Amino acid sequence: MLTGSIGLLVLLFANTYPTILLATGFFVLSKTFLRPSVLSLTSQRATIGQGAATGLSNSFMSLGRIVGPLWAGLAFDMNFNYLYLSGAAILIIGFLISLVWVTQGEKETTGEIRHPLGRTAESVSTERGGTP
Repeated sequence: MLTGSIGLLVLLFANTYPTILLATGFFVLSKTFLRPSVLSLTSQRATIGQGAATGLSNSFMSLGRIVGPLWAGLAFDMNFNYLYLSGAAILIIGFLISLVWVTQGEKETTGEIRHPLGRTAESVSTERGGTP
């Protein structure tokens, strides 16, 4: 996401044909690697079934494909530069949110295994009649 936002900002300042091609290529390449990474991270961190998590992830990606062009048209009508700046801002915000999410996940995996409702794996096993 960070490289995508950099690609958008470079594209904003590109003024020759070769720099436009390079910036576009950089942006497209970074976005190409984004979708599989997001789906992999979603399925690894899912507290519900992986199918449900992947389905929700795809639903929000589809929602972005609907809302994105609507916002892009509005931003383009206001000022041509807003299109690139808002895209870069959204990607940076998404990068920061995912960075916090991954960092918190690493902290959780170093401790106890947590149940989705906040209980430990041992308490769930005890409630089911198992041994702690």
